[in-house]
Amino acid sequence: MADVLVSGEIDGSVDDLWRLVADFGAVGWMKGVTGVEVTGEGVGMVRAIFAGGDEAIVEELESLDEAGRQIGYTIKRNNPLPVENYHATCKAVDLGDGRSRLDWACCFDAKGVDEATAKAAVEGMYGVLISWVKEGVERSG
Repeated sequence: MADVLVSGEIDGSVDDLWRLVADFGAVGWMKGVTGVEVTGEGVGMVRAIFAGGDEAIVEELESLDEAGRQIGYTIKRNNPLPVENYHATCKAVDLGDGRSRLDWACCFDAKGVDEATAKAAVEGMYGVLISWVKEGVERSG
C-alpha cells in the first residue's frame, strides 16, 4: 500500500477553508464539473460527480471530524486515477494571520501501473485540486 501527502498554503482563514472542504456535497470549486448528485447526509453520504462523461465519479464520505477539521472519503466507482483501495483525507490547518493550509493525503494500491507512476498521478491531481480549493477560498474571503 502506498501513501501520498500533498499540502498547499492558502491566503484565507482556516474557517473559510474548512467550510469549503467540509461541505462534501458542494463541489462548485471543482472545474469541469457538469453536475453532482448527493445521496444521504453526514458520514456515509455519497456524491456522484459528473465531468462531461456518462459515468460519474462516485465518492463516499467515510469520516467527518469537526474539531480536527478533517474529512475522510473513498472513491467507490470510476476512480480516474490508476489506483484501487483508495482512502483519502483532507485536513484544514490554521497557520495564523489569516492563512491556512490544506493537507490532502491518501493510501492506495497501484492499479495497472507501478507504484511510482500511481503516486505521481495522485500527487499531480492533488496539486490541481488544491489550486482549485485555494481559488475557491480566496474568492469567498
